[in-house]
Amino acid sequence: MIVFENMIIVGGTGRNTGKTTLAEKLIKKFGEEFQITAVKMANIKPGNESFHGHNVVAFTDKIRIEKETRKNGNKDSMRFLKAGAVESWFVQTEDVFLSETFGEIEKILYSSQWIICESNSLRKFISPALFIMVKGDGNLVKKDVSGLLQMADLVVDALDWKQFDALVEKIGIREGRFVFSD
Repeated sequence: MIVFENMIIVGGTGRNTGKTTLAEKLIKKFGEEFQITAVKMANIKPGNESFHGHNVVAFTDKIRIEKETRKNGNKDSMRFLKAGAVESWFVQTEDVFLSETFGEIEKILYSSQWIICESNSLRKFISPALFIMVKGDGNLVKKDVSGLLQMADLVVDALDWKQFDALVEKIGIREGRFVFSD
């Protein structure tokens, strides 16, 4: 497991829980003072295609990595740039290729000063400074999230904007790493 003390990973139990909004709030907080690289990871598992929304397209390669350059749309990677990220990346792969393609993702991570990533799957390879899970009400729960919930440093309720704001307020940077101060 690779340790990235300069990274926050935001994961979730399903779609439309507020993961992207929470990542945006974190980017807005830190983006004015620090160079934030944002990463949106779409790791496709059989049966979970519907959880990835309109950003996911059919592709023939094992991995798709795109650097976002536009801010004038609603794709998550565009929203991250609008929030203040200096770079925003969209990464798509199938679950079976994740370990094989991880080296390509590492190139982005190692070249970044501070990273805020929306992903469940990267937590299996990376130990970030903070892993935040956004927990939904259980209607559209992704497969294999119970283990991720146990790995989470913090769990917040889906779409609870006050709880999101309070959480973001308690996250800071100290001695070269993201920290949570309760």
